[in-house]
Amino acid sequence: MELIRKFSRDKLHYEYGLDGIRTFPWDGIEPPFGGGYCIVRPGDDTLAHVNSPSDEDEMFIAIQGSAEVILDGKSSHISQGDVVMIPRGMDHFIRNSTDKPFHFYTVWWSSEDVARYQANEAKTKEKAEAA
Repeated sequence: MELIRKFSRDKLHYEYGLDGIRTFPWDGIEPPFGGGYCIVRPGDDTLAHVNSPSDEDEMFIAIQGSAEVILDGKSSHISQGDVVMIPRGMDHFIRNSTDKPFHFYTVWWSSEDVARYQANEAKTKEKAEAA
């Protein structure tokens, strides 16, 4: 099983108004959350949205650069090391009005993610007990 993935700009995919790499799926691992490494280009805004499904929560961890995060219309400055919690149902986006890219990591989860994880864990346990 691959344990380390090296970062490559060639693997970046443009969606939600940013360049990103989803960290899951990962062969052999299916956690109860999703995640991705994201880069907001200088002068860009990400797509304003409310997460779906409706019970999905999300967290941003600022890695490099600085930007504004807009949560339900309220703007806050964030930079390296800052953590942003985005509760379900909250409209949000990032505005990078600087001349440097803004890097962050995002993690999201919902009851659907947890249920899928628990079902997979139960199957794994059943197989182990049957062996």
